[in-house]
Amino acid sequence: MNKILFAFLITVSNYGFALEIGACLGCHNPELKINPTLHGQHKAYIEKQLKYFKKDKRENAIMQGLSKTLDDNQIKQLANDFSKLEWYNSGHTTKKENIDKGKKLTQTGNCTRCHGSELEGSWNIPRLAGQSKDYLYSSMMKFKNIEHKYYPVMSSTLRRYHESEIELLADYISGLK
Repeated sequence: MNKILFAFLITVSNYGFALEIGACLGCHNPELKINPTLHGQHKAYIEKQLKYFKKDKRENAIMQGLSKTLDDNQIKQLANDFSKLEWYNSGHTTKKENIDKGKKLTQTGNCTRCHGSELEGSWNIPRLAGQSKDYLYSSMMKFKNIEHKYYPVMSSTLRRYHESEIELLADYISGLK
């Protein structure tokens, strides 16, 4: 059984409490495949998502609680700190039989239109290539089932896919470098 140690690093300064990046690494690290990789993710995207959590537009009890303790400057600093880290790839290898099918599904769904030709994202659109398969699958299913309500375009797009196609997409995208 995996044991997870949470080390929350909170600094008290003249400005109050500041959540440091080390606190985030308790959950956003290569070992926890259900959580997204934030290392090297686009700064504007991270900032936007933290603000969504803070305003209850995204639902996750831990993230909502933590983000509500942050002011806009702290959110910007965390986003900046993560964006400067080197991207770490999930290390996943796509099943050979899913490579062509996955590529075709990303083209059919116009994934590259927003997420870039290599699904590398840009500015406030997340990088998908190399995220963990578990996180991608979970996130896409939440969009499909309209559990993620903050971006209806993704829900509309993914509702067209069968669950098995979403699983195939997660396998394909996770294996991209």
